[in-house]
Amino acid sequence: MPNVSTSSIHVSPGHSFSLSLEANPSTGYQWLLSNPLDAKFLEFVSTHYTPASPLPRIGQSGQQIFTFQPLRSGVTSIALKYCRPWDESDCANVHFYTVTIA
Repeated sequence: MPNVSTSSIHVSPGHSFSLSLEANPSTGYQWLLSNPLDAKFLEFVSTHYTPASPLPRIGQSGQQIFTFQPLRSGVTSIALKYCRPWDESDCANVHFYTVTIA
């Protein structure tokens, strides 16, 4: 059973924001959107991985960073899961964010 956590965040319309989650791509796991975003409120901009050390090493963990653009005021959610893309039924972590845009 995955480890489930929740967070609430407040952002401003028109100002992009990022979520940073611990990740280790050498394990085959990566953070993925668990559910589609509500396109009325949020737009997915990008995701990238940043190693913990400036000198990347095999097996090193780091941060997977997701960037989103809030489009209008309201409340929505983001659900992310830490899974192997070829086996999404075996997820290690799930993180739910309640996003208030005001």
